[in-house]
Order: sequence, then structure tokens, then C-alpha cells
Amino acid sequence: MIRAPAGARPRAPRAATLARAALAALVAASVAALFIAQALKREAPLVNGHGGVTTFRPGGPGVTEAHFHLKLSIGDVVDVSVLNGSSQALVKVVASHLRVREYKKFELIWNGTTSTGAPAAPGRYLVEVRLEGAGRTVIVPGFQLVVKGPPA
Repeated sequence: MIRAPAGARPRAPRAATLARAALAALVAASVAALFIAQALKREAPLVNGHGGVTTFRPGGPGVTEAHFHLKLSIGDVVDVSVLNGSSQALVKVVASHLRVREYKKFELIWNGTTSTGAPAAPGRYLVEVRLEGAGRTVIVPGFQLVVKGPPA
């Protein structure tokens, strides 16, 4: 067996050095993730306004279309779609490649039909906005369109 000269420091095993480096990388990543999460919390929501007539009866008496508006916190080119409220399946695109300005209301109309032209079933529907420039898609929070059935 070969002995180290007197006064020479023993070398740390390679596995221990790698473990320390991995632990340091994990701590750094955790701290970075904390700061990123805090920044995202302070970010303004993409859709910051909505409203209008959202309950309607297609082809029936009274209101026959949904007339609603949205307001976005950024200007972009958007696609706006109606989704089934339970399955979130695409029902119809109500606006395609629409240029909107930040913090300005834009009006939309949905006549209660699907993309094939058939009447949508009575129920609740969601509105999805796809921002082309930002590369993000969001379902408008707290907003639903309600299609009522034929009058009794």
C-alpha cells in the first residue's frame, strides 16, 4: 500500500464533491423559482374586463344572441373561441386574427351556433382568448355564456 507523504491533505471522494455541487444547484434553482413566482403574482391578468348580455335563447323570444365585451391588459392579435363548459371542447371561433388595443373594450357576438352551423345545446359555455403575439391562451376567468333551451 502506498502512503501519502506526511502533511499531505487527503482528497475528498469524487461522489461527495458532486453531491455538494448538486445541492448548491438545487438551492440556487429554488431561490430563483421563488423570485419568478413572486413576479408572476404581481403580473396583471391578461383579461381584465368582461361583461355584456351573456344569457340568451337562440331563435326564441327575447335576447337571441350573446353580445359581450372583453378588455385585455396588452395589445395583440387575438382569436376568441367559445368552448363547451363541461368538456372545454371547441364549439365555435367567434373572432379570428382580431387586432385589439391594450385596456380597450372590444365587442363580440355569438349567435349560439356551432362551427357547423347547428344550434348549440342549452348549457354553459366558456370563452377562450388566444393571444398570437404573446403566445398565450387563457379562458376568461369568471365568465360564462348561457344558452337557454326553447321556451316552455
